[in-house]
Amino acid sequence: MFNKYILLSILIIASVFSSGCLIDNNSKANQSIGPDFIPKTDLPAGFTYMGIHETTLNIANSTVNGFEGIYRYGKDDIYIIAIKNDDPEALLSQYKADLRAPFKAEYDPFEEITINGHSATKFTGFRIENGKTVQRYSLIWAKNGYLIQVGSFADVNPVVVLASATGY
Repeated sequence: MFNKYILLSILIIASVFSSGCLIDNNSKANQSIGPDFIPKTDLPAGFTYMGIHETTLNIANSTVNGFEGIYRYGKDDIYIIAIKNDDPEALLSQYKADLRAPFKAEYDPFEEITINGHSATKFTGFRIENGKTVQRYSLIWAKNGYLIQVGSFADVNPVVVLASATGY
């Protein structure tokens, strides 16, 4: 009788290990995904890294794939999106055209700034939250084969701080 319990225990343990429930060296959770400039440690004060995942972005009626780093700042989330592209400058121009379209000639949502020693575009958009129109800020730029967007957030200062933390 005792031998049956030992044999049953061995079978259960073997099935758990072989199914990968306890040891899975091939899962994406165990691998570092996304570009190195999406910071995961040594974050500025007030930011908490929540994770990174693959994402898509619609630009010029096309879907492009990239990575999204998610951070918590206060009670809200803020993101870094990185899209690898052969011509990120052209992708940036098209993305800006897509972002500008809803505003027509009424308002220019863009302002050129400098971040980490290069040019970036501050985008100021609007959306409805709890029945009120609120401003949301993002920074976008192209560098070394990537289109990068940091934001969208109600205060521009955390966006600039997180963008600076990329070092990119």
